Amino acid sequence: MIELFLFINPIGPICYDIEKEILNKLNTSRKKIHLQILPFVNLFSVGVSMDYLSMNKTDLVLRNEQTNQIYAASLNYKAAQLQGKKIARDFLLKLQQRIGIERQEYSDALVKELFSETNGDLEMFLEDRSSELVKKNFATDQRVAKDMGITITPSAVVYDFSSEEEYGVLLEGSEELRSLPLVCGTATELDTFLQKAQSLKAPKLSTIHEIDRGLILL
Repeated sequence: MIELFLFINPIGPICYDIEKEILNKLNTSRKKIHLQILPFVNLFSVGVSMDYLSMNKTDLVLRNEQTNQIYAASLNYKAAQLQGKKIARDFLLKLQQRIGIERQEYSDALVKELFSETNGDLEMFLEDRSSELVKKNFATDQRVAKDMGITITPSAVVYDFSSEEEYGVLLEGSEELRSLPLVCGTATELDTFLQKAQSLKAPKLSTIHEIDRGLILL
């Protein structure tokens, strides 16, 4: 089995492209692959987002605004996860497309519109996103990211349990993640990925079993 942790900016266009490709590959793959998509927010990831949007990173008002939007989007995504991974991933991709790709302005009205399109329970979603449970789940994601040595988005940690030894590899940034779809491909493609991964950094977390996975919702 392959365990794949994908750390993303919930309104990021680069993350959107990678997620789409991975999800498409998963739909056709016969491999047993467990995918978890986790939002991640730090100063560096906010700076990357501002660079992409051609924002002035020295403008503290803009920086705070962008940070608040990514944080709010993260909580919205975590709330959507409480209604199942299908609804959550649908909502996430819609959010990234409209804000990250089409560059529409982030607003609560847009969030409600996009969630309504997922056929999820809007009333429950609006109640959940300000709950302590959602905030706790988001904090868990940040702790997992720290344990795994994540510093930027998009990043991924891949564990391969097909061999006797647990094998983990950390990929950081869009360039390294270009090879990630190989994980979902044929045995030959997976071997190619693992060979390339030899030169990449291993995650700081010594074993995946150290994670309290009960707190990480799909």
